[in-house]
Amino acid sequence: MLTMAQQQYIKHLYEVEEKSLAEIARTTNLNYRTVCKYALKDDWSEDDLPNLEPESYPVLGEFIPTINEWLEKDKRGPRKQRHTSQRIYDRLVREYGYKGSYSSVRRYVHKKKAEMSSKPKGCLPLAHPQGEAQLDIGEFIYYDVHGQEHNAYSLVMSFPYSNKAYIQAFPSQNQKCLLVGMKRIFEYIGGVPTRIRFDNMSTAVAQVLEGAERKLTDGFTRFMLHYRFEADFCNPASGNEKGNVENKVGYSRRNAFVPVPTITSFDEFNESLWAWCENDAQREQTAVVFEFKICDT
Repeated sequence: MLTMAQQQYIKHLYEVEEKSLAEIARTTNLNYRTVCKYALKDDWSEDDLPNLEPESYPVLGEFIPTINEWLEKDKRGPRKQRHTSQRIYDRLVREYGYKGSYSSVRRYVHKKKAEMSSKPKGCLPLAHPQGEAQLDIGEFIYYDVHGQEHNAYSLVMSFPYSNKAYIQAFPSQNQKCLLVGMKRIFEYIGGVPTRIRFDNMSTAVAQVLEGAERKLTDGFTRFMLHYRFEADFCNPASGNEKGNVENKVGYSRRNAFVPVPTITSFDEFNESLWAWCENDAQREQTAVVFEFKICDT
C-alpha cells in the first residue's frame, strides 16, 4: 500500500498539474492500475485535454454553464456528496435532454476540476478570497469542578474575507484535538474551506523542507485528502502570514474566556462556544485600511 505522501503526490499531479494517468505512472514508477486507484475516479489516460471553451464542445457546449454551476456549488458542500462525471451525465440526460456522449462530459469535468483546484505559486496574496481560512491554537486557563486551575487550548479557525471565526476548546494540544476540532467546525458551518493556512505545528508538519515544501504527518495528510482542502504553511517564525487568526486567538482569549470559565464538560462548553461565535459575528467592527506602495527593485 502506498504511503499517504505518495497518495497525495498522485492526487496533486492529477488534479493540480493536470498530468495524465500515463504520465503519472511514468513519473512515479508505479503500476498504471495503482495510479488509477489513487488518482481519482475517472479511468482515462489521454495526454491532450480539450480546452474549456463551449465552442470546443459542439453538443455539450450549451450545457457547460449548468455543469460549471453544479461544480461551483460542490466546492461548498460535503466532499462525499459532490458530483462525479457519471452523475453529471445522468442529470444532463434526465433533466436537460442531453444527447451527447458520456466521454465528452467526463473530459470536460476533469479539465474543469483541474482548473478549479489549481493555484498560483510563489507569493502570499494580499487579498483574501471567499472560502479560504486560517487556523491557529491558543492557550487559556480554566477551572475544573473543584476550582482547580488548568491549562487548555483553543482551536480557532478564521475566515479573513468575512472576518468571522469559530472556536473549539480542548484539554490538550495533540493531533486528535486538531482533527476533531476541524471536523466539528466543518460540520457546524456545513462545508469545508477550499484552502487553510497553518503554521508549522508538529501535529500537521513532520518536517519543514526547503522553501514551501513540507513533509506532513500521515494523520493530517489522511484528514486533508478526505476533506479535500488545500493546506498552506507559513514560513518558519512568520506568524504575520496568518495575522487574521492570530488576532482572533488573542481576541477570543480576552473575551470568550473572561472571566476564567469553569469547565466540567468540554463537549458542553464547546456547544456554548457556537453561540458566542455567532453573537460576536454580529458586533460592529472597525474597518482598517492598509495602503501598499509597490517599488521597483
